[in-house]
Amino acid sequence: MKAISLLTFCLASNATAAGVTGTAFGMATGTTGGGSANPAAPSDIVQLESWLADDTPRVILIDKTFDFTSSMGTTTSAGCYQGCDVFHGGQDYIGTLSCTGSTMTAVSSITYNAAGGMPLTVNSNKSIVGVGNKGIIEGRGLRIYGASNVIIQNVHIYNINPQHVWGGDALTIQNADKVWVDHCKFSLVGRQMIVSGWEAAGHVTISNCEFDGRTYWSATCNNEHYWTLLLIGAKDFYTFSGNYLHHLSGRAPHYGTSSNAATNVFHAVNNYLEDMAGHAFDIEANTWSLIEGNVFSNVTSPMTAASTTKSNAIFNVPSGAESTCTSVIGRACVANSIIDGSGALAGVKNTAALTQLAATGASRILGARAVSDVAAFVKANAGFGRL
Repeated sequence: MKAISLLTFCLASNATAAGVTGTAFGMATGTTGGGSANPAAPSDIVQLESWLADDTPRVILIDKTFDFTSSMGTTTSAGCYQGCDVFHGGQDYIGTLSCTGSTMTAVSSITYNAAGGMPLTVNSNKSIVGVGNKGIIEGRGLRIYGASNVIIQNVHIYNINPQHVWGGDALTIQNADKVWVDHCKFSLVGRQMIVSGWEAAGHVTISNCEFDGRTYWSATCNNEHYWTLLLIGAKDFYTFSGNYLHHLSGRAPHYGTSSNAATNVFHAVNNYLEDMAGHAFDIEANTWSLIEGNVFSNVTSPMTAASTTKSNAIFNVPSGAESTCTSVIGRACVANSIIDGSGALAGVKNTAALTQLAATGASRILGARAVSDVAAFVKANAGFGRL
């Protein structure tokens, strides 16, 4: 009995000693989350929900699967589908908001898990950290609203009504600032894997994450998730680095804003985008983007054609333009790599994008590794359980 008790104590001590690995970088530089708070694991979904929402700085350990899937029962709504229904690999649209037009087929009754549409509130000064490869939040997403200084690391968020559009988002960042999302995985989500609302998301780094689009239920009826990243807040600053995006058909990522008062800056560096039967970058207005050192492998459309007309400025490092960056951001840029049957990436070199990035401060501008190293590095390091 004593030996068992000692072993139990040692395991508990190791779990309790866990916490954030590394330090926030890029646009999220200075984000500390729960800081030096004593790491602790909630006992159940009720305690997890309480700890996420309270006003206490916390380092919350996700040391098992916290399953919210059926925690609020089910609800029923009318809706529609486009192209193919859920029984043939499509997604239903919950509610009638998206059901206008001749391409939509009405569905009288859609039953889904209510928890998916009620994301967990995350308050300021929180670190949410998965333990090993056990950190899973199932059936319900996270919502950072009116909060700042949040770290989410090494967590897998999945199975949020994947059959149903409007069935829930995995992570919402709105009216926020200083958010670091690192080494997480997102899969089987009804709507967006990450979304920001119309209000500012602030300074955000999304790094070393896996966006896994493999699904039976697809808005495009092709077993690839469409609703990946919709980042449309006003006054947003994003670092998007070292992420693995695969088997997706759109919004990977989609960002920008209709607010003419906004100055949104997006730095996408060393991401690996693979096997995507649709578009990757889709860029809206009032946005300045440096897109460098990314690898597109079997991606139908690395960037939408409309991006170059809607966006204020893009610098995606056409071959031969690498040295242009040196005088503005202090180093040469790295050209993107288009391989394995990917569509063309129209080269754009508007230096206004570099100027806006430089204005965020040198400490927020990441270096870029050679594209020859990106695929192997990202596939080995991105996602949860790989810290």
